[in-house]
Amino acid sequence: MVHQIWENHPEIQRGLEQVKRIMVTEMKMIHPTVREKIVEYMEAPGKYLRSGLCLLFAQAVDGEIRPEKLYFAAYVEVLHLATLIHDDVIDEADVRRGIRAAHRQFSNRIAIYAGDYLMAYAGRLLAKGIKMQGLEQQKMTPVNEKLIEGILAGELSQLMNQFNPQMTMKRYLKQIQGKTAFLFGIACQLGVLQATGRIRETHRAFQAGRSFGMAFQLRDDLIDYHLTLQESGKPALQDIQNGIYTAPLLFAIEEDRSIHQDLVDSIESGSLDTLESLVEKMNQTQAQNRTEKLMQAYLVKMENYISSIGTKPGREIDWKWLVEKMLKWSA
Repeated sequence: MVHQIWENHPEIQRGLEQVKRIMVTEMKMIHPTVREKIVEYMEAPGKYLRSGLCLLFAQAVDGEIRPEKLYFAAYVEVLHLATLIHDDVIDEADVRRGIRAAHRQFSNRIAIYAGDYLMAYAGRLLAKGIKMQGLEQQKMTPVNEKLIEGILAGELSQLMNQFNPQMTMKRYLKQIQGKTAFLFGIACQLGVLQATGRIRETHRAFQAGRSFGMAFQLRDDLIDYHLTLQESGKPALQDIQNGIYTAPLLFAIEEDRSIHQDLVDSIESGSLDTLESLVEKMNQTQAQNRTEKLMQAYLVKMENYISSIGTKPGREIDWKWLVEKMLKWSA
């Protein structure tokens, strides 16, 4: 079943069901027990935001959802799943999408190799979509060629900056650009990709998706301070406990340097009361308002890029709906 976020877009809903089938049926050469676990992830009620964006942009420029775009969407979603499996190992998470995390069911080593397999599998799905569209791999844009490199660089940056008192907002924004925003950008870029070229439009689509991805991550940063496990799908204040500096925390430290020492104390003590005290102190700053304003600035960028993309009559991309619905479900 496809998430309710797509209920008012029946063509996208049907397309995402096909994307799921492609992801499952094209998967070969893997141990049956591990395959069963991966299928469990794929069938779990994820939101399929990135693949949905790919199809939304494809529908806008093509007037329909063509078969090769389903493979592009599957590529994006499988690649995203690979990063989630790796993330869960690093974060020592117990649950993902309501099911037991792969490393908890098997081991860290098996989970890491499963994630690596999915990255390779994603590449095969992309290659098939390119072939179906009549393109050649070498004609793909440089941004796409650097996608996995960018994602992994962002992930490595986050790990290297854990508990780093010298972390800055500039570093953080660069970090989430690779860790989160690049994949949104490539999803939109692949959606508008056509055999006849339109290089400018693919660049604009990438920038629109990347801007949305930045806003998405900033929204996710804010969610970490507000929602419960049941509401967001992950434990509250998880980023702080993992020593990860996010936008609200960095803005708060800018205003009150004592918050950094409170952060160190709360992590060392492991006390929930100390952690809640830290959050109360953060709430006395303008950190959340500043994060909201930064998020809105990226959404304005997204709107500007989307408005410059040529679409079929009646297929215009409803960016207001994207903001209202998709950011609501950004956790």
